[in-house]
Amino acid sequence: GAMWARFRSLTTGKKVLFVNHHGPLPVGTGGKCGRHATAWNLLKTIARRSQASDGIVLVGDFNADADTLTVKELEHRFNRVYTGKSFGGVDHVFSNCGGSRVISRKNLGDGGSDHDALEVVLQL
Repeated sequence: GAMWARFRSLTTGKKVLFVNHHGPLPVGTGGKCGRHATAWNLLKTIARRSQASDGIVLVGDFNADADTLTVKELEHRFNRVYTGKSFGGVDHVFSNCGGSRVISRKNLGDGGSDHDALEVVLQL
């Protein structure tokens, strides 16, 4: 599933749609509906909730590494700006902002979790 929120900067008025996803198990399968459907459902949620000028950030434990169809489908539409190392790289940050708009990215370590905390700073 996915949780989302839209935020607006009080100083610039720019908006961002932030989506957090926790992917289905077993890892790499896309769960009951499959890898393609998982990607499609995320894209459908983003399309329904975003506006044309929004910055979009999609993050989470996708339970899918970079070589899976789920991630490859998302990469057709978004920049994969960072991937963690936990469980073979199942934690990802995607955005419609990429390249020079990625100011920094850092793995902050596990901090007591079974996954690493990932930090990405984007310029909208």
